[in-house]
Amino acid sequence: MSEITGSAARRLLIDYTRDMALSDEDPAQIVGRALTDDAVWITDGTTLTVDQLIAHAAPARKNVTASDMRIDELLVDGHRFAARGCLTAEHRKLGHFVSEWLLIGEVADDGRVRRIHQLGRTPAAEPGAER
Repeated sequence: MSEITGSAARRLLIDYTRDMALSDEDPAQIVGRALTDDAVWITDGTTLTVDQLIAHAAPARKNVTASDMRIDELLVDGHRFAARGCLTAEHRKLGHFVSEWLLIGEVADDGRVRRIHQLGRTPAAEPGAER
């Protein structure tokens, strides 16, 4: 299961993130590929359902012009995984945006993610650096 779990985590973090923000594909299909129908994603204490994740695509697609997801660490144990990384994006309203994150997830037997707990932060700009 570890190989399936690692692939599911990478697919969620890289492909899902890119496609939800930048593709023209139906968001429900993107979510359906990466997450189970009963998946729950908890980010900084806020619980998001599959329907809320699908709805998030519209504002992301309206505002994000480029994005890059980097996975710095990925640990896998059976159906569970933990990851640390960074999302960098160009946003129409916010400009250059950076978010560092830690994520713990669980993968179903079918290779889709069923549960996510995520903590994120926007690092302070270094003195003299533009944001």
